Amino acid sequence: MKDTQKPVAEEVAEKVETVVTEAAESVKPAAEKVEKAAKKAKDGVKKAAKSAQKKAVETAEKAKTGVKRAADKAVKGEAAPVVYVQYQGAEEKVEDLVAAAKAAFAAEHSHTKVSDLKLYIKPEERAAYYVVNEKFAGRVDF
Repeated sequence: MKDTQKPVAEEVAEKVETVVTEAAESVKPAAEKVEKAAKKAKDGVKKAAKSAQKKAVETAEKAKTGVKRAADKAVKGEAAPVVYVQYQGAEEKVEDLVAAAKAAFAAEHSHTKVSDLKLYIKPEERAAYYVVNEKFAGRVDF
């Protein structure tokens, strides 16, 4: 290289170094902001996780209490009543009529789940009429 080119190369290198240093300095505030935002997000996620965990524990405790109350009632002997329909010397348990209605429905609609059952008992006809899921109707004789 010629001696005149060396100072030009050094001058260009210094200018490049200055530009790079200035660029790095101008990026620092943005990098710091990103770092702070990441820390805030991390803290927010931690708080949300703790809150969700607390709510899950509270819900589990409420469910546990409800189950315990139901079990206590069952232990105390609070049984469901047995209901009979009597008419002209005949007697039928309502629970048997419900079972017969469900069986009759299942025989015709084996793939349909019973989510709602209404039973209309007509002792004078010795029949019980049923409506399942507010869509299907039928009759069982007793």
